[in-house]
Amino acid sequence: MISKLWIENVRSLVSRELEFSPGINVVGGPNGCGKTTVLESIHLLSQGFSFRAHDLKEMIAWNGDELILRGNFEEAARSVTRAIRAGRRVCDVRENGETLRSPAALFGNLPAVVMQPSDIELLRGAPDVRRRWLDEILCFRSAANATTLRNYRRILQQRNQWLRQFKREGIATGGEELFIVLTEQLADLGAKLWAARIGLSKEISPIITDYYRKLSSGVDEITCAYKSSILKELDALDGAEFLDDSELDTLASASVGSADGITSDSGEASDGTVDENALRDAYRRKLSGLEYAEKIQGITLSGPHKDDLGVCIGDVEMRSSGSQGQCRCAAIAMRFAAVDVASRYLNKPILLLDDVFAELDVNRRDAVASLIREKQCQVVIATPEPEELPFEADGIIKL
Repeated sequence: MISKLWIENVRSLVSRELEFSPGINVVGGPNGCGKTTVLESIHLLSQGFSFRAHDLKEMIAWNGDELILRGNFEEAARSVTRAIRAGRRVCDVRENGETLRSPAALFGNLPAVVMQPSDIELLRGAPDVRRRWLDEILCFRSAANATTLRNYRRILQQRNQWLRQFKREGIATGGEELFIVLTEQLADLGAKLWAARIGLSKEISPIITDYYRKLSSGVDEITCAYKSSILKELDALDGAEFLDDSELDTLASASVGSADGITSDSGEASDGTVDENALRDAYRRKLSGLEYAEKIQGITLSGPHKDDLGVCIGDVEMRSSGSQGQCRCAAIAMRFAAVDVASRYLNKPILLLDDVFAELDVNRRDAVASLIREKQCQVVIATPEPEELPFEADGIIKL
């Protein structure tokens, strides 16, 4: 949990020192006063990235040269101090005085989960929105997954550069030999990432379904399924089709630990471990069949970077058929699933709520409030109307 936060030149907040209680903290004030910036600052110090900005320079106050953030955290009976000093060209990141290579190095033991109105894009948005969400909680499960993700993206970028050059010039640096090596590396890393996501999907799908049932009072049911661009033919919409249960079971191996680097650090894999060899062979065959098309188009056409998580009511995806209320409930259920994963593999996360109650009816507000109390996480809520919250705060911060 976070106990103190110092903010200087972050968006509209010029200089602030804030203290937080272990329970429910409410950050109140009029629109535009910087409430969401407080949540963003906590998230950056906890997770190593902002949920609003792609570049830290976007967070620097318009009339400032640099931003400074410092937070005191309490974790497993020890204190942790994290600080970020980011200018237009340089960024200094430290934990307990030790210099880290980048803000991304902060990701790990102090997780945070944010809920905000824009989470409806988890249901309504493009597949890349759900992939980012999957990959974030994938990293909660194991540090090895973060390494696999970084390496896969690096090899994918190099392979795409080769394909773009080949499309333009009919030849590429390194020749066919380099292309073969990059394709083999992509197949190997893609299998690891694909296996990790399937394992995660099998773990969280029943959790999301259960939370949605509680939030909707059992009025309707949702299901989740991982969608792969590798095993099935590409469709016109997003290049992915559902894997049904029989296909997932075929890919699952009974031996725990057979897929190196995709289980949790403790080796637990209650949902079954996926056979990487079968996935690797399937991906190789897919890439082989697409080689001609990829060289014509100059891009890698299949792989985990094209996959998706489908959330359905009945046989229809919520992306196209779900109501506003249904999609909001499903998005909140997905965020609570992330809380559970973080709590299981790391620590109880800080729960950051950005005015999430405003667009919920009374029953759903009460259901969300009940789940928040049940999690017993430290909570920081940003709202313009603290008096309308469905619970009492342990600490109030006015901006």
